[in-house]
Amino acid sequence: MASFSELQELHEQRLDPKRVLESFFRMESEFHADSVQRIFDQLNKCFSSGGVKGKTLTQLSVGPLFQYLFLASDYFTEIIIGGSTDKCISEIEKWRTNAPGAVDCSHAAKLTCELQGNRDTWTEKQNTLQSKIKDVLKYDVSKSNPFSPTTVPPADCLFLKHCLECHTTTIEGFCSALNNVSTLLKKGGTLIMMTCLEQTYFMVDTFRFPNLSISKESLETSIIDAGFVIEETVTLPRTVQRSYDIADYKAVMYVKAKKK
Repeated sequence: MASFSELQELHEQRLDPKRVLESFFRMESEFHADSVQRIFDQLNKCFSSGGVKGKTLTQLSVGPLFQYLFLASDYFTEIIIGGSTDKCISEIEKWRTNAPGAVDCSHAAKLTCELQGNRDTWTEKQNTLQSKIKDVLKYDVSKSNPFSPTTVPPADCLFLKHCLECHTTTIEGFCSALNNVSTLLKKGGTLIMMTCLEQTYFMVDTFRFPNLSISKESLETSIIDAGFVIEETVTLPRTVQRSYDIADYKAVMYVKAKKK
């Protein structure tokens, strides 16, 4: 079993952030239709309900998967993004500052506008998110303060998108990591998780990254044991039956929980 540090080193060496986006956000891919589109739909329901809002949202994910934050940008004053590698942070910063060679996220901004009823143009939506990103920080889920040595005030909302399960190889490690990242959320704050169930790997280019296979029951138990009250869960079973090698998940699970 790989340790936290071994997995971190693997991501630093082999996880190309631009190729992550090309692999998992390509509009014409089966993965986009089966997973990305439905995650956008579910998160839009979550944020548009009006029950999840506040001053600060903090997001952690593997790779530069910040595009889902377009949906949250209207409901929070500031956003902190956690990047798992130096290359990931660099790509997010390039996009935030409109630097040359930045990734194109217009399709995610356009999709958000469509889901929200075209209240803004996609360029306005992009400007809104860029202006609200307060900081982009490197995280380490094995530390009691994942942003160490930087300390940030606890957020109103913590959003985990494909995060803990790709940094751990055991359920014990997953639970420890969840306890650590929960310190980034204030008491009474909202935890939102989008987790791939029973997934053993994900691929970027031809490299296969290990991923903790976690069940719905184990995920719910871990969240409750970490001091949360689960308010809502939605399981989105995989619908595309044709084989593709990008990932072997069985379903995507959405969880909304309140920190005690």
